[in-house]
Amino acid sequence: MKIESIIFKSLADAKAKFSKVVEESKIRDIIVTKNGVPVVAIINYEKYARLMKFIDEIRDIYLLDIGDPSVKNVQIDFDENEEV
Repeated sequence: MKIESIIFKSLADAKAKFSKVVEESKIRDIIVTKNGVPVVAIINYEKYARLMKFIDEIRDIYLLDIGDPSVKNVQIDFDENEEV
């Protein structure tokens, strides 16, 4: 995905035109900003489902590589706030 294809919208604009934002998100990713800072991404559901499937597959491959973490007393922390 190219940064040029992403639509940036202010929170106020996205809120006022949410139905339009949802329709646009079917075609292009949308980043909603608050005070000029990106706070949320809106993507279509099919893309979200593919991303979640990919993450699950990568996690499974990782776990196969390191083995069962409960046996090795290894703690895996997939922090939802961590940047990717």
